[in-house]
Amino acid sequence: MKALVTGGAGFLGKKLCAALKAEGMEVRALARKLPISEDGLNYVLGDLGDEKSLERACEGMDYVFHTAGLISYNPDKRDLMYRTNVLGTKAIASAALRSGVKRFIHTSSTAAIGVNEDPAMALDEASPFNARKLGLAYFDTKFDAEQELLKIVEQGLDAVILNPGSLVGPGDTRRYEQSYPGLIYKFKPPVLFHGGINFVDVNDVVRGHLLALQKGKKGERYILGGENLSFADFIHRTNLIIGRKSPKYFVPQSMMGFLALLLAGLEKMGLHIHMTPALVRQVTSWYLYVDSSKAKRELGYSPKPVDQGIRDTLTWLKELKRI
Repeated sequence: MKALVTGGAGFLGKKLCAALKAEGMEVRALARKLPISEDGLNYVLGDLGDEKSLERACEGMDYVFHTAGLISYNPDKRDLMYRTNVLGTKAIASAALRSGVKRFIHTSSTAAIGVNEDPAMALDEASPFNARKLGLAYFDTKFDAEQELLKIVEQGLDAVILNPGSLVGPGDTRRYEQSYPGLIYKFKPPVLFHGGINFVDVNDVVRGHLLALQKGKKGERYILGGENLSFADFIHRTNLIIGRKSPKYFVPQSMMGFLALLLAGLEKMGLHIHMTPALVRQVTSWYLYVDSSKAKRELGYSPKPVDQGIRDTLTWLKELKRI
């Protein structure tokens, strides 16, 4: 069997390629530029905005795993996110349909599920999407990409949608400041923050993709979550693993606007971190807590606590001398 992985040089994509090879598949990885390091993968050059390159990449493939996408909370990148996440998904899915692939696995995000101001209420695959009120293009484009994909499913494409939580683990190809454990290790937050999201070990998400290939139902979406944790809980856990005391006090909600302005100033100085001003303004009022029961029930998905992922991430960053 042959499988194409878009975003094959990325954090999730690279690990997925390795897992597929371990399953005995012939793997082709789509990338906009060839990686510097040799990892034994068959890379092909292509771009989600270039339909011809997508058709060439899909030719002869049995399966397509679409993990490529743009994650950003920068409002200046709204148009780029739309072209990449929405139009790019439509383009690769259309190419897969024309090429006659047997199954298309689309990596979406829990951002496409929605948000909730009540941490006691975990959202599931059937929850109405309500995140447009945040004004964050990443959430909107991940949801809109799913809608475009479902139109192509109606045309005959056998596709399954996966919604992973926030990935934790070694091998993150993004800047280490965007890795929560690395950020906590380096900046030693002196205070705690309200809000929370679902954290999941990247290796569990890889296994979820393999399960979805085997057991997922056409046109269905499956949440691949790990643990619903407040940002305060995640800081506590990371500090415990580091062997460091955690702060006791929360940033007052009235101060979050000031913090957003401070981060905006830091960005102008060239320091870009995951908690961007737009996201900071929302973090005190919403949670992205989700329920993975459907994936557990229908796919046999079984995630583990994220503690090992935190440990592995810190070990990896230390080995690279990034922290």
